Amino acid sequence: MTFEIIKLPEQLFAGITTVLPTPESFDDISALSKVKAEYLDKFKKDAAKLSGGAQDDNIYGINFNDANQNYLVGVKVTKVPAGTASFSTPATTFAKFTTKATDRPQIDQFIGAAYGELSQSAKYGIGGNYNVEIVNNFVKDADTFTLLLPAMEK
Repeated sequence: MTFEIIKLPEQLFAGITTVLPTPESFDDISALSKVKAEYLDKFKKDAAKLSGGAQDDNIYGINFNDANQNYLVGVKVTKVPAGTASFSTPATTFAKFTTKATDRPQIDQFIGAAYGELSQSAKYGIGGNYNVEIVNNFVKDADTFTLLLPAMEK
Protein backbone atom coordinates (compact mmCIF):
# COMPACT_ATOMS: atom_id res chain seq x y z
CA MET A 1 0.00 0.00 0.00
CA THR A 2 1.42 3.35 -1.03
CA PHE A 3 0.34 6.92 -0.44
CA GLU A 4 0.92 10.33 -1.95
CA ILE A 5 1.53 13.44 0.16
CA ILE A 6 -0.66 16.42 -0.77
CA LYS A 7 -1.27 19.83 0.79
CA LEU A 8 -4.81 21.22 0.92
CA PRO A 9 -6.23 24.54 2.10
CA GLU A 10 -8.79 24.86 4.88
CA GLN A 11 -11.96 23.01 3.94
CA LEU A 12 -15.55 23.24 5.18
CA PHE A 13 -17.98 20.34 4.77
CA ALA A 14 -21.74 20.28 5.35
CA GLY A 15 -24.22 17.43 5.32
CA ILE A 16 -25.82 14.83 7.57
CA THR A 17 -24.09 13.30 10.57
CA THR A 18 -24.41 10.44 13.01
CA VAL A 19 -22.55 8.92 15.94
CA LEU A 20 -20.83 5.66 14.99
CA PRO A 21 -20.72 2.54 17.14
CA THR A 22 -17.28 1.67 18.49
CA PRO A 23 -16.04 -1.62 17.03
CA GLU A 24 -15.27 -4.40 19.48
CA SER A 25 -12.09 -5.14 17.51
CA PHE A 26 -10.38 -4.26 14.25
CA ASP A 27 -11.53 -7.64 12.92
CA ASP A 28 -15.21 -6.87 13.54
CA ILE A 29 -16.12 -3.50 12.13
CA SER A 30 -19.40 -4.69 10.63
CA ALA A 31 -21.63 -2.47 12.82
CA LEU A 32 -19.56 0.61 11.95
CA SER A 33 -19.61 -0.26 8.23
CA LYS A 34 -23.38 -0.82 8.34
CA VAL A 35 -24.08 2.62 9.82
CA LYS A 36 -21.77 4.32 7.31
CA ALA A 37 -23.50 2.51 4.43
CA GLU A 38 -26.91 3.56 5.77
CA TYR A 39 -25.84 7.22 5.90
CA LEU A 40 -24.36 7.08 2.41
CA ASP A 41 -27.71 5.72 1.15
CA LYS A 42 -29.59 8.40 3.12
CA PHE A 43 -27.43 11.11 1.54
CA LYS A 44 -27.89 9.61 -1.92
CA LYS A 45 -31.70 9.77 -1.55
CA ASP A 46 -31.55 13.47 -0.61
CA ALA A 47 -28.46 14.40 -2.68
CA ALA A 48 -30.18 17.13 -4.69
CA LYS A 49 -31.29 18.91 -1.53
CA LEU A 50 -28.09 18.29 0.44
CA SER A 51 -25.68 19.18 -2.39
CA GLY A 52 -26.78 22.80 -2.70
CA GLY A 53 -23.79 25.13 -2.56
CA ALA A 54 -21.26 22.37 -3.27
CA GLN A 55 -17.84 23.67 -4.29
CA ASP A 56 -16.95 20.59 -6.36
CA ASP A 57 -18.51 17.39 -7.68
CA ASN A 58 -17.31 15.13 -4.86
CA ILE A 59 -19.27 13.59 -2.02
CA TYR A 60 -17.31 13.30 1.23
CA GLY A 61 -17.47 11.11 4.30
CA ILE A 62 -15.74 12.68 7.31
CA ASN A 63 -14.79 10.52 10.30
CA PHE A 64 -14.06 12.70 13.32
CA ASN A 65 -13.87 12.38 17.07
CA ASP A 66 -15.10 14.72 19.76
CA ALA A 67 -16.67 13.02 22.76
CA ASN A 68 -17.92 10.43 20.24
CA GLN A 69 -16.85 8.84 16.98
CA ASN A 70 -18.85 10.68 14.28
CA TYR A 71 -19.48 10.35 10.56
CA LEU A 72 -20.60 13.21 8.33
CA VAL A 73 -21.66 12.62 4.73
CA GLY A 74 -21.79 15.78 2.68
CA VAL A 75 -20.20 18.22 0.30
CA LYS A 76 -17.49 20.87 0.42
CA VAL A 77 -19.03 24.34 0.92
CA THR A 78 -18.06 27.93 1.67
CA LYS A 79 -21.15 28.51 3.84
CA VAL A 80 -23.06 25.95 5.93
CA PRO A 81 -26.69 25.67 4.79
CA ALA A 82 -29.35 25.89 7.50
CA GLY A 83 -30.34 22.52 8.92
CA THR A 84 -27.08 20.74 8.09
CA ALA A 85 -24.17 19.59 10.23
CA SER A 86 -20.65 20.78 9.47
CA PHE A 87 -17.00 19.96 9.98
CA SER A 88 -13.93 21.96 8.97
CA THR A 89 -10.35 20.92 8.41
CA PRO A 90 -7.39 23.29 8.69
CA ALA A 91 -4.96 23.85 5.85
CA THR A 92 -2.74 20.82 6.24
CA THR A 93 -0.75 18.00 4.71
CA PHE A 94 -2.61 14.78 3.90
CA ALA A 95 -1.54 11.27 3.01
CA LYS A 96 -3.72 10.27 0.05
CA PHE A 97 -4.63 6.60 -0.38
CA THR A 98 -6.81 5.12 -3.13
CA THR A 99 -8.42 1.75 -3.75
CA LYS A 100 -10.82 0.10 -6.17
CA ALA A 101 -12.59 -1.72 -3.30
CA THR A 102 -16.37 -1.34 -3.55
CA ASP A 103 -17.71 -3.00 -0.41
CA ARG A 104 -18.12 -0.81 2.71
CA PRO A 105 -16.54 -3.38 5.09
CA GLN A 106 -13.57 -3.72 2.68
CA ILE A 107 -13.24 0.06 2.62
CA ASP A 108 -13.23 0.25 6.42
CA GLN A 109 -10.55 -2.48 6.55
CA PHE A 110 -8.60 -0.42 3.98
CA ILE A 111 -8.88 2.66 6.21
CA GLY A 112 -7.46 0.71 9.15
CA ALA A 113 -4.59 -0.56 7.00
CA ALA A 114 -3.91 3.00 5.74
CA TYR A 115 -3.55 4.23 9.33
CA GLY A 116 -1.08 1.40 9.93
CA GLU A 117 0.87 2.28 6.79
CA LEU A 118 1.09 5.96 7.70
CA SER A 119 2.10 5.28 11.29
CA GLN A 120 4.92 2.99 10.09
CA SER A 121 6.23 5.53 7.59
CA ALA A 122 9.79 6.70 8.26
CA LYS A 123 8.96 10.27 7.24
CA TYR A 124 5.29 10.90 8.16
CA GLY A 125 2.95 10.19 11.04
CA ILE A 126 -0.75 10.63 11.82
CA GLY A 127 -1.53 14.34 12.16
CA GLY A 128 -5.13 14.56 13.36
CA ASN A 129 -8.16 12.84 14.87
CA TYR A 130 -10.23 12.83 11.67
CA ASN A 131 -10.05 11.60 8.10
CA VAL A 132 -11.68 12.57 4.83
CA GLU A 133 -13.20 9.97 2.51
CA ILE A 134 -14.14 10.79 -1.08
CA VAL A 135 -17.10 8.44 -1.42
CA ASN A 136 -18.18 8.98 -5.03
CA ASN A 137 -17.91 5.21 -5.51
CA PHE A 138 -20.91 4.77 -3.18
CA VAL A 139 -23.01 7.77 -4.18
CA LYS A 140 -22.15 8.40 -7.83
CA ASP A 141 -20.99 4.97 -9.04
CA ALA A 142 -17.37 6.09 -9.49
CA ASP A 143 -14.76 3.32 -9.49
CA THR A 144 -12.26 4.68 -6.95
CA PHE A 145 -12.41 5.36 -3.21
CA THR A 146 -9.99 8.00 -1.92
CA LEU A 147 -8.91 8.43 1.70
CA LEU A 148 -7.14 11.52 3.04
CA LEU A 149 -5.39 11.13 6.41
CA PRO A 150 -3.92 14.22 8.08
CA ALA A 151 -0.17 13.72 8.09
CA MET A 152 2.76 15.39 9.81
CA GLU A 153 6.46 15.04 9.29
CA LYS A 154 8.24 13.04 11.98
